[in-house]
Amino acid sequence: MRNLKNIRFAEIPLPKGLPLTATAWDPATDSVLCAFGPTETSAIIELRRKEEDADISPNQELPLVASWDAPCPLPELKCDRILSMQFFPDTLVTCLVLEGGDIIIVREAPQPGEDKIEIVGSVDVGITAAAWAPDEELLAITTRSNTLLYMTRDFDSIASIAFSGDDLKISKHVSVGWGKKETQFQGKRAKALRDPTMPEKVDEGVLSDLDDGKTCISWRGDGAFVAVNSIEPGSRRVIRVYSREGVLDSVSEPVDGLEGALSWRPSGNLVAGIQRLEDRIDVAFFERNGLRHGQFTLRLEKEDRDTWASSIDLAWNLDSTVLAVLFRDRIQLWTMGNYHYYLKQEVPLSFETNQTELLRTFRWHHEKPIRFAASSSSSLMDLDWVFDVSRGSCILPNDFGAIGVIDGSIAVYSWQLKTVPPPDPELDSFFAFPQTVKRPRNIAIQGETDVYVLMETDMSFAEVQKINLDTKNTTAVLASTESDRLSFIFSNLEQDALWVARASPNQKHLLYSYMLTGEDNNAPCINWLESPVQETSWASATASAEKGNCTSFLITSAHLIFTTTQHLLKFVHITNVDGLEIPGDTPEVDERCRSIERGARLVAAMSSIFALTLQMPRGNIETIYPRALVLAGIRKYIESKKYRSAYLACRSHMVDMNILHDYMPEQFMASIQLFIDQVKRIDFIDEFLSRLKYTAWPSPILSSLTLTAAIRNEDVSETLYKDTLKIAHTEARDHTIGSEQTTGLLPMPNPNKENKVNKICDAFLSVLANRVETNLQNLVTAHVCKSPPDLDAGLQLVAKLRDQNAEQAEEAIEHMCFLTDAARLFNNALGLYDLELTLLVAQQAQRDPREYLPFLQKLQGLTELRRRYEIDNHLGRYPKALKSLHALHEYDELKLYTIKHALYREALELYKYQPDLLRDMTQLYADYLYDQSKHKEAAIGGTPFVSLIFPQQLLTAWLKHMNRLPCTNQPMKHTRSPTCGKSAFIVQVLFHCLNLK
Repeated sequence: MRNLKNIRFAEIPLPKGLPLTATAWDPATDSVLCAFGPTETSAIIELRRKEEDADISPNQELPLVASWDAPCPLPELKCDRILSMQFFPDTLVTCLVLEGGDIIIVREAPQPGEDKIEIVGSVDVGITAAAWAPDEELLAITTRSNTLLYMTRDFDSIASIAFSGDDLKISKHVSVGWGKKETQFQGKRAKALRDPTMPEKVDEGVLSDLDDGKTCISWRGDGAFVAVNSIEPGSRRVIRVYSREGVLDSVSEPVDGLEGALSWRPSGNLVAGIQRLEDRIDVAFFERNGLRHGQFTLRLEKEDRDTWASSIDLAWNLDSTVLAVLFRDRIQLWTMGNYHYYLKQEVPLSFETNQTELLRTFRWHHEKPIRFAASSSSSLMDLDWVFDVSRGSCILPNDFGAIGVIDGSIAVYSWQLKTVPPPDPELDSFFAFPQTVKRPRNIAIQGETDVYVLMETDMSFAEVQKINLDTKNTTAVLASTESDRLSFIFSNLEQDALWVARASPNQKHLLYSYMLTGEDNNAPCINWLESPVQETSWASATASAEKGNCTSFLITSAHLIFTTTQHLLKFVHITNVDGLEIPGDTPEVDERCRSIERGARLVAAMSSIFALTLQMPRGNIETIYPRALVLAGIRKYIESKKYRSAYLACRSHMVDMNILHDYMPEQFMASIQLFIDQVKRIDFIDEFLSRLKYTAWPSPILSSLTLTAAIRNEDVSETLYKDTLKIAHTEARDHTIGSEQTTGLLPMPNPNKENKVNKICDAFLSVLANRVETNLQNLVTAHVCKSPPDLDAGLQLVAKLRDQNAEQAEEAIEHMCFLTDAARLFNNALGLYDLELTLLVAQQAQRDPREYLPFLQKLQGLTELRRRYEIDNHLGRYPKALKSLHALHEYDELKLYTIKHALYREALELYKYQPDLLRDMTQLYADYLYDQSKHKEAAIGGTPFVSLIFPQQLLTAWLKHMNRLPCTNQPMKHTRSPTCGKSAFIVQVLFHCLNLK
């Protein structure tokens, strides 16, 4: 999705003398070494240096480094020709390899005893191609006698390999005769049954009619292998691959129309060549083993193929991201994404459309990946590019995710409308510039029909033209004579203004000017405004992103979003530029940090739908919804009381709905009715109530063997979704207790805090009390979702409704069965002693009638009190069952029930005003305690009842209890000599009991 954006375009005129024949970069100073000559009329070579910011007039010469005569030693050549020129910045030496066979070095700073110009070697038969290895330690040379030579940096020959026709026989390709007529099935419907993996035609290596017969050498990026493209006499073109030691590794398979262009992708996976066919021209790719590995077609018409595309060269850039296709009068830059090749830029060499300038030299920079120097017969250009996403606005409400992708035309994608995998755009448009537009550099669109174009008219003059897309009329609106410093133009839609930026003379500032673009075309241009690049807010934000090893970034109204080399996506809140806080690499606990796929880059941000679009390294597109954007949008909805939008966002993005209350609880509790009116849908309200949290968290432990649970109300706005914007300037409010809780991740429970869930449910019940007809389901849900669930209240609500609307009551019971366990709901309905309601619950729970009908029929035949007793006894509510027996005056049965379930205290309470029965029940209780060996409880717990009625049993209980106590050996007040404190206490208890009797 990235386009190539030009950030530097410097062009100088060349003198009328010797033609420029070779260039080389000096990466230390970004200057270009230029070699002029020789020609048929002048066997002179001049080496000159063009500085990076040189300002050369048309008649001014470049500074001269060296000049010498270079007559061609081969009589069959009309003049010598420079095949390779390499500059070594460590020694300030330039090496030139000439077609006649000479290898010359030029020292810019020769040491004493060294010559400035020296011929260090010569190949008598002549040289056809030469190329230095990427590490500049090995020189590969092919000679006119079909030999490959290796030379060291000191120009010592270390290998000589002869090309032979036998090389083609050592091919590692596996062939079983596919494609030959005798190996194909010739039966009925043979064509339909042909092997689909085989092509209809097998290439034999037929040469192209426009093949120039040249030899080309290209090294792999690591210098381990070198490829040589040459013509095998009487056969075909062959790409041979040799190791660094000179061992033949592979040869290419036969390819019809293969030409001499060759460039090995520095990453090492593909070797690019040109295949010229009858109806098209392809860039063909080969693997290191010589097999074909795909291709793409150059977009050329037949007339173009016969004219300016009659000669083509290839050159990969340093990082393998851009392939330069070199034509006679223009340069095309291609990139690859999602296995599709995009035509990103086309650089013409001539200002005039009717004038042809031939490409003389082309050279990529050795350190800056997308910078190159190219020359024509009249000028030398220095161009630098960067990858940039041409995106639309990321600010509401225009954040449609609009992306413009250049691929020979403008492909428009809108990620908010639909995600279309590239390279299949939603809209593909081609706009032809009028003939008056020459070499456009930058465009800006204003309104629906106006396009402003920054273009070069010649090497020292630039202007901005306004083009109307409807009428095709062009109008010059701005002119400048400092074209190399004019940077770019951009529009401001809100102000109807066109902004122009250019570099200041010292190249340290940007100067901005704007002009109004309304109906008045004669609007004045406002004076240049100086803006220091390193001190602007934009630069500060960018510098902050760079601290996090930024690989791509974009800015929305609330966030600076960027990706890092650690494959993280980070969000920086934009409050004030001086206080930008970059989150740490903690995607597990911080919403502002998220892990992404390795190498992913930002494409577009759509804050209105909380979405980000990223492109993976292989080119495919993915849209994600980061927590930071989602939560920021939900918080804004809550602040503006747009509860429906907030709810739908929570629902769509699986955000805990407790945030609707927890973020602004007071506002929410005061807006319950507004929430219901906005959300409207019954099922949405139910979902919100059912997702309220009231959880149990472990409390601090005093013993490693004991673990208790403390119930607390969880505030997700302080735990799960802590607002990082609020805490950026305040301390965290988490508290820790003890040395074991030092992280503060879990706030301690507040036992005095009101139950949040019950508070919200009660508020909903209060508001919905008058909406039973429409919101009965919500009322039931509010009862059931309490903590603990108030099932009885919900069942009672249904019971009241049953007489008015039986169908609605059944639906309410069915909904309650859905929300809670049906068996539990059956028991609660039974506990209300309403058999009809219980039957309704059982039916809606789809229980087997054989399980409950006999039991309910049995209960139906009992009296009210006996039915209550049976129900309570069935549900295990034994104290209530005991009360029912007491109301039935069934003492004997009650007595047995008390003994069975140890309900002595409850029985004593029931008979405390009936002395006879109380005495009997007390006796039972005392015997129970005595049998359970609870002597202390029998003695103490029995007072005053047992002590008044059964002194002997009380004394026995005390004696047994005292016998278990250790002897204290304490002196007694009533004796003169020390005695056992236990015995004395027994005596005192005995006297106490006797006195009471």
